[in-house]
Amino acid sequence: MSLITIDEVNRLEPGSYVYVDMRGDDAYAHGHIPDAINWNRREETDMLPRDKKLIVYCSIGENSIEAAEELIEQGFEAYSLKRGFREWLLTQYKGLSSEELKKYDRQIILPQIGVEGQKKLKNSKVLIIGAGGLGSPAALYLAGAGVGTIGIMDADEVGLSNLHRQIVHSVKKVGMNKAESAAEAMNELNDMVKVNVYKAYLTPDNAEEIISQYDFIIDAADNFETKFLINDACVLQHKPFCHAGVLQFMGQVMTYVPGDCPCYRCFFEEIPERRFGQTCNEAGVLGPVVGIVGCIQATEAIKYICGIEGLLTGRLLIFDGLDMEVHIVNFKSKNDSCRVCGKDRQITSVKENAAEYSGGICHI
Repeated sequence: MSLITIDEVNRLEPGSYVYVDMRGDDAYAHGHIPDAINWNRREETDMLPRDKKLIVYCSIGENSIEAAEELIEQGFEAYSLKRGFREWLLTQYKGLSSEELKKYDRQIILPQIGVEGQKKLKNSKVLIIGAGGLGSPAALYLAGAGVGTIGIMDADEVGLSNLHRQIVHSVKKVGMNKAESAAEAMNELNDMVKVNVYKAYLTPDNAEEIISQYDFIIDAADNFETKFLINDACVLQHKPFCHAGVLQFMGQVMTYVPGDCPCYRCFFEEIPERRFGQTCNEAGVLGPVVGIVGCIQATEAIKYICGIEGLLTGRLLIFDGLDMEVHIVNFKSKNDSCRVCGKDRQITSVKENAAEYSGGICHI
């Protein structure tokens, strides 16, 4: 078995060796050892130089052992890098600290994220509007993922009836502002994340200023007025966001990205009258269902930041926790009659449209 360590590679004469990355195209694109050759074992070996030592690496140094042995049988001087790309990251990579590399190791080795994706997360800013049932898992998972700056916004206080679903809080925090409580939990989980606390509700007066500071918005509110306000403010400021709503055993999620993507108002058009809709206070809600949906929102945020395909744009995901079914409703194009992004849009400022967003508050 021809194993070689990073220290041994560093002692080789410069120019006498080349790294061979066998992790695949996605992993290579999201971070690799400088000047490494991107090689798939199923490909021919003509691209590999025979006049240099080949330092073959995979993610953790297991699959590369067999690959190096195969290359040796074909006449190459090949070695398998001990502990693989992970070891190189921990000892040689300068873009993230050693602590960050260890903390986020299990997601960095995902081909779709890699070190470049982790750097994007570190440099990104996500705003979570609502620190309740949806905001709780979103806040914790985004903090755990290493999103560099997270804004958490809520004027409400933690209540005892919140705790079965709002898992970012605890009994000791009953009576505490929810945004402050969530910030404490996020920093306990990851003290490398900066958390901006907004002890206020989103209003037409503050929406534009606050939303403009962030790269991605998570709609974790539970009243139609706020949801339409988030949508309109994001559309007008060209900000991507992820909407979600939950009631009883049902949940729904969609993502908006500026461009040709339909927005929340394209789907639902107008704020429904109060008498036509129930709130979770009236109809109830199952905690785990809220958690699942909030986790999907966090996933959408991470995917957007890292440039991973498959966002819920032009699609409404409907989760039925009672029958355990998932349905997708496709809505690929904008609604021409949409009042905020249609052909003859009528809403050009949330402040000027403020009267439409007035209504009661009900937090998941």
